[in-house]
Amino acid sequence: MLAVLAGLLGSASYASAAPVDGFAGTWVNDNMRSTWSNGQFPKGKMRLKIDVEIHDNHLVYHSINDTAKGKPPMQIAFDAVMDGKSYPVQGTTRYSSVRVRALEGNQLEILEMQGEDVVVGAIWQLQDDGKTLMRWGIGRSPEGKSKAYTEFFSHP
Repeated sequence: MLAVLAGLLGSASYASAAPVDGFAGTWVNDNMRSTWSNGQFPKGKMRLKIDVEIHDNHLVYHSINDTAKGKPPMQIAFDAVMDGKSYPVQGTTRYSSVRVRALEGNQLEILEMQGEDVVVGAIWQLQDDGKTLMRWGIGRSPEGKSKAYTEFFSHP
């Protein structure tokens, strides 16, 4: 499952000073362009907003997912140094920490961890001269099923 992503990440070149400032800002999911490999992406229904701050080699992340009507929005937050080490996450029990690394060019590697186990591995990439954030990854559900995803975000 994650072997494909691990191979992709293992072959990536890492940069000590990648231009990551472009990731900063508020991003809203473009759910008409986004997909899941199992074909069950909630087209037209997904409501996910993320706020990203970049400072002093830190990625500060806060997301609000209010897709599930009648339930409180799910909020996830973390402040991670972009050094590939684990940092705690708030707002979810699915994973307990994240590891963030800047890759060459306009990419980040984000690993969502439960202990030492990778639950979700993702590459974030800026596209369209920084107007689009694309997240591609592979994740495993709590039931043990894996799926790949491609999500697109734009500034509101």
